[in-house]
Amino acid sequence: MGEYQLILTGRDGTAYDATQRVSSLSWSGSIRQTARQVETVLATPTDGSLRQLPTENGTGVQLLLGGAPVFTGVAVTRSRSTQGQTTDLSALDRGFYLAGNEGWYSYADAAPEQAVAALCADFGIPVGALAATGVRVARKFPGVALDKIAATLYTLAGEQNGRRYLLRFNGAGALEAVEKPRSAALEIMPRKNLQSLQVTEDISGLCNGVAIYTDTGQLVRTVEDGESIAAFGRLQRILQQRSGQDAGAEARAILEDSGQQQTMTVQCLGNPALITGNAVILRDNVTGASGLCWIDSDTHTFKNGLYFCKLGLNFRNLMNETSAGQAD
Repeated sequence: MGEYQLILTGRDGTAYDATQRVSSLSWSGSIRQTARQVETVLATPTDGSLRQLPTENGTGVQLLLGGAPVFTGVAVTRSRSTQGQTTDLSALDRGFYLAGNEGWYSYADAAPEQAVAALCADFGIPVGALAATGVRVARKFPGVALDKIAATLYTLAGEQNGRRYLLRFNGAGALEAVEKPRSAALEIMPRKNLQSLQVTEDISGLCNGVAIYTDTGQLVRTVEDGESIAAFGRLQRILQQRSGQDAGAEARAILEDSGQQQTMTVQCLGNPALITGNAVILRDNVTGASGLCWIDSDTHTFKNGLYFCKLGLNFRNLMNETSAGQAD
């Protein structure tokens, strides 16, 4: 699906189809960033040969693939050359507003999905489907960015129910909180869509033991990965357990997220379903990197009639764990 359409909407509400003026375009996202981004180079001659396009910051930017919107946002950076023949435009989706606004909130016993919906309503940010967590959380946020509030609420939920969540804006511009999938239908493999693959293994952030202590300094127990300790040596963290609670699930989550990282950088044929948070089946006999992977970052590039993707894949189903605000 290499056919795209780029629509620019000026401050007066007039929409322009800028597709034929695009020389290159990329659409990207990352697990570490709520807002997805579109970057494009547009032909904007000043000799009157082509009509003027709205390119100032604040211009509405919408990208469609196969007629369906995949990005709705605003221009945030514009760069023009002295010759005045092209304009480089960078846009962010409405995650720009989730990250750019701060709020003052306190939750004593809140469902994350309800709390996130309410704070978005306070700031006029559209909301789509927000994953139901089935848990209640408590946290104070005295002057904290909204994206960090939302991410922290879902991180707290994940610590309790063992699930992994991702915040992102859909193509229509509404916030979604999705539970990251545990299976995949999409495949990336040689002679089908895989162009190149690089595999990196990293233990620089390794943790293979978690010692759980009470708030008075008494050791409760140690949760560890014996195989990892035998291979790499002990690398331990301390976790404080509150009175009346069991921190075992949180300790196991730390071990799961802090093991040896094996990440893959993949170049493949373009597919709009290959976006951050989704899962794929990777099959490659040369490197031996095969199995269920999650997309940690993606860049979709359209140039010279070609559409291809660069993906950061991870065998671990990671969450962008965020800890903002203050615990009670």
